[in-house]
Amino acid sequence: MATTTAQTQLLGFDWKNSTVPGGTVITQGGASVLKIENTGNAPLAVRLMTISNPPVTVHFYALTGEVTYENVQGDGYFEMWNCFPATKPFLLEEKYFSRTLGDSGEAGKISGTSDWRKFSLPFNRTGSSGPPTRLEVNLVLPGSGTVYLRPVSLSEASADSLLKPSGGWWSERQAGWIGGIGGSVIGCFGALLGTLASLGKARQFVLTMMKIFSALGVFLVLAGIVAFVQKQPYAVYYPLLLGGFICAPVFGVNLRTIKKRYEDLEVRRMASIDAMRG
Repeated sequence: MATTTAQTQLLGFDWKNSTVPGGTVITQGGASVLKIENTGNAPLAVRLMTISNPPVTVHFYALTGEVTYENVQGDGYFEMWNCFPATKPFLLEEKYFSRTLGDSGEAGKISGTSDWRKFSLPFNRTGSSGPPTRLEVNLVLPGSGTVYLRPVSLSEASADSLLKPSGGWWSERQAGWIGGIGGSVIGCFGALLGTLASLGKARQFVLTMMKIFSALGVFLVLAGIVAFVQKQPYAVYYPLLLGGFICAPVFGVNLRTIKKRYEDLEVRRMASIDAMRG
């Protein structure tokens, strides 16, 4: 059992003596590489391995490795079926899957052509009565294409360390929290500022916050562009760009309108005072 900075490797799998149906083992750089080719247009599903009684002791684990592919038609993916003992009568077992069908990152789908990249099939068994009894790992190709797979490993660690893409600023799970909290904050402040402006209240506070959110929008757009240029995963650059393209136009464009609203209300107030004095 080898220990890394964030993960503990439980098992390693080399393709040297592989008997994967339809697979061919080749050697690249001294390592065994599994080659799977679908020459037809019909879908192809290949059972890569079955891991009986995996030595999983924590809730979060993942099968990881490196893959490259050429001219894959459609959206292919790896999938891992996690099999647990039945918890209800008359059932043999319970099965749940993980699939690499993301738009990018280590959980990204297999489509088109790609250089060697990392992939990950994470799973969270929280709520299960015990570890899985069996893991079934498959490769699914909807059409023609060739896939090359380096040796893979089964590891366990914390949720974030398994779900965070390599080199990513944050994980997909953290991106969900960022998007949820950030969207709620922007929405609540937008409603508050709009209400105060319509009532003509808290002029300085409203205008200051509008300027802050406008500047924040510009900052988020620039950060999103930097993340995209640095090839950060989708879960990193998309929330930044989305938040920026919401904040900058909404608060920036409405700033002038709200400022004029306050000015008009002030003119009306002064006119009303003059009329009362007259």
